[in-house]
Amino acid sequence: MMTKKKTHSLWRVIVLLALITAHLSLITSCGNSRREEIEARKKALIEHQQTELQRAQEELAIIDSMLQAVGNEHDQLHQWVMEHATKLNDDAPEVIRLNRLRSHRDSLQVQWQTLGAKIRYIKQKQSEMAK
Repeated sequence: MMTKKKTHSLWRVIVLLALITAHLSLITSCGNSRREEIEARKKALIEHQQTELQRAQEELAIIDSMLQAVGNEHDQLHQWVMEHATKLNDDAPEVIRLNRLRSHRDSLQVQWQTLGAKIRYIKQKQSEMAK
């Protein structure tokens, strides 16, 4: 026959074990939801990077075409202005147009370089995440 003291100790142990089990299951379930949340965020980041990469590549193709067209136009006008330099003033419409084309070409060149750097950066981050 168990004494009152032993019964009371046994109940304490049972309650303590039940509390420990409940606490461990709570910790495990919180850890799983956090891991799932982290994985979901990683997937969202991968999708975002891929979308940004595609958008940047499409924009780069457009900028590249524009840069080539403006560069060709600038080169042709520059050659014409150099051939007629002795006859033209600094404020001649051809010289002004040449300066505007040069400015536009330089602006497109900066955009092209920036998009190229963005694409390289995204690819670098994707390769780092793949490791």
